[in-house]
Amino acid sequence: MALALALVLAACSSGEGGEPLAAGAARAVPESIPGELESVRSVMVAPPAIERMWQYSIKRMVAENSHVEKGTVVVEFDDKQVRERLIEKKSELKQWRSELNNTLLKEKQTAKDDVLAIEEKRAAYEKAERRANILDQSMSRIEREKAAIDFEIAGNDLKLAREMAAMHKRTGELRISMARHRVARWEGEVAVLVAEREKLKVKASIGGLVQYVANWKGEKPSEGESVRFGQPIMQISDLSEMRVRAQADEVDKAYLTVGADVEVVIDGAEAVTLRGHILELGRVVRDRARGDRRRVLDLLVGLDEGDGNALKPGMTASLSLFTPVGEQPAQVAGEAM
Repeated sequence: MALALALVLAACSSGEGGEPLAAGAARAVPESIPGELESVRSVMVAPPAIERMWQYSIKRMVAENSHVEKGTVVVEFDDKQVRERLIEKKSELKQWRSELNNTLLKEKQTAKDDVLAIEEKRAAYEKAERRANILDQSMSRIEREKAAIDFEIAGNDLKLAREMAAMHKRTGELRISMARHRVARWEGEVAVLVAEREKLKVKASIGGLVQYVANWKGEKPSEGESVRFGQPIMQISDLSEMRVRAQADEVDKAYLTVGADVEVVIDGAEAVTLRGHILELGRVVRDRARGDRRRVLDLLVGLDEGDGNALKPGMTASLSLFTPVGEQPAQVAGEAM
């Protein structure tokens, strides 16, 4: 009992007589937090949506780790399937256009024939009208009745010719409209195929660094290989603004707050040390990975500075969190009590 009391008194005297800590001095969290660099603004490049295409053969790609400008063709896929369908549709379009021209010529000729038929029936009607109106006593009653009947028939023929011309006009307009709709439909299909063929030349939506994306086997794409629809083959990253995505152990959760300053050490041949601050914290603690039951918390760290040419997405980094001694987290202070 006396020995224990002596040890406690010795510890207290050592704490009071030792060199005092400077006000606001910082102490680091015991273990650094591993993370990985990523671009704030990046896009994935994948095969475009093309009707009836599920496999895409890579024809050409820009070199990995090259810098491209916005609008540059970064990957071109083989357009054989689309090209063959385009040739077929163009042939059908040519056929429908020819049929439209024939329909127009035919209806134009039919309209001329109807005009001539109406004029002939009008001339016969006028002749029959003059004959029926002749008051000649030398004509017999039968002849006068025949002239009246001929006049009535001529009137009916003229009326029928006009009705036939009107019907021919309506049906002709319908046939022309149907032919034009067929041509417009095939023109639309040809335009879609032309656009799809152009879509197979994928252009960069932003400027930045090109990095190939490996598949589930860890293999990166190359020219001549086939990829599935929706499978990303490369990522374009804008290097003007970078950040770090990391996973902190659950035990370090008490030290993590949004806005807290962070020291970021970028791993490489020559380590680069930068300053940053926490932008986001995950709301839940989760397993690190499938089969790894260690509990971690996601966090996103923004860099206050950095050389865009030296930093690249995928580089590993280590984060060090600093907390003033006089401002220990409530959880840590409670454990000390």
